[in-house]
Amino acid sequence: MDERATGTKVRPGGVGAGLIAVCLWGLAPVATRSLVSELAPLPLLTLRQLLAAGVLLPWAVPALRRIDARDLPRLIAAGLLGMVGYNLPVTVGLQWLPASSAGLLLATEPVWVLIIGLVFLAERAGLRIVLGTGVALAGVAVIAGPAALSPGSGTRAAAGAALVLLATLAFGGYTVVLRPLSEKYGPVSATAASSVAGALPYLALVGTIWPPRLSRPAWGEMLFLALGSTVAGMLLWNRAIVRGGSTRISRLLYLEPVVSVLGAMVFLGERATAAVLAGGVLVIAGVLVTGDSATGGKPDERDMVAGSGSAARAGGRRGRVHPGVRTRDSSRPG
Repeated sequence: MDERATGTKVRPGGVGAGLIAVCLWGLAPVATRSLVSELAPLPLLTLRQLLAAGVLLPWAVPALRRIDARDLPRLIAAGLLGMVGYNLPVTVGLQWLPASSAGLLLATEPVWVLIIGLVFLAERAGLRIVLGTGVALAGVAVIAGPAALSPGSGTRAAAGAALVLLATLAFGGYTVVLRPLSEKYGPVSATAASSVAGALPYLALVGTIWPPRLSRPAWGEMLFLALGSTVAGMLLWNRAIVRGGSTRISRLLYLEPVVSVLGAMVFLGERATAAVLAGGVLVIAGVLVTGDSATGGKPDERDMVAGSGSAARAGGRRGRVHPGVRTRDSSRPG
C-alpha cells in the first residue's frame, strides 16, 4: 500500500533523488570493474572503505556513544558482514566477471534475505515467494552458466560469479543481523556505526595504499565509489524515502541492475550476451514476483533511511529496513 493511501504526505523531489541514488548504486560494479584493472582488490577496498568511514563519522560517533554494550557484538558482526563479507567478494569477483553480469547477480540480494529469514528466523513463505525465488535462482543459473560466460574465460569467470553470489549471501546475513539495531537506534545511526566498525580491519592494510599511486581516471572512480555511491547515494536515498514514502520509492530499486548493464555497455564496452539478458529477465521477474517484501538495499549504502521508525519499518520486508535506507549500499554494493 502506498503512503498516500495511508494519509502520509508525498512531497516533490523524492523520485528524482531516488533515481539518482539508484544510478549511483547501479554504476558501482562498473566503476569497481574498471578500477580493479589498476588497483588490487585489498588496496582498493582499504582506500574506499576508510574514505567512506571518515565521511560517515558524524553519524557514527553519536550512535557509538549511546549504544548498549550488549549490542556491540551484533554491531561488529553486522559491520564485518557488510564491509568485509559483502564488499570483499564483490571486488575480487569483479576482476574476472563482467560488470553487467555482476550487477544482475547482485539483484538477487533480496531473495537471499528472504531465504535466510525462512531458514534462521522461521518466517513463513507463501506461494508467491516460493515461485519468485525459484524464478530468480533460475536466472542466476543462466547468468553464471557456461552459456553466459565468454569463450576462453575458463574457471575464473565462474569463480567471479561464485564470489558475487557469496557476497549476496553475506548481505542477507548483514540485513538480518542489523535489523534489530536499526529498529532500536534508527537506521541511519545503526548503518553509520556498523559501517565504521566494519571498516576498522582495513586500518591494518593502510600500508598497502600509502602512498597512493593512481591515475586521474582511477582517482575519479575511487571518489565515485567512496563518496558518490556510498555517501551521496545514502543521503539521496534518505531524502527520497522521506519525501516520497518508502513503499513508493523502494520500487525504484528494480532499475538498479538495468543501470549496471547499460553502464557496463557504455563505459566498459561490454556486450551483453543473449544468455545474460535472459538470465537478467528471470532475476528481475523473480524479484518482482516476490513483491515488495523482496525489495532491498546494500550494506554500506542503503541501510540509512531517515524519518520515523514507522516509516523505516514500512520500507522493509516484514520489518527489514532498506540499507541506505541502501533504511542497504548503506554499500551497495560493490
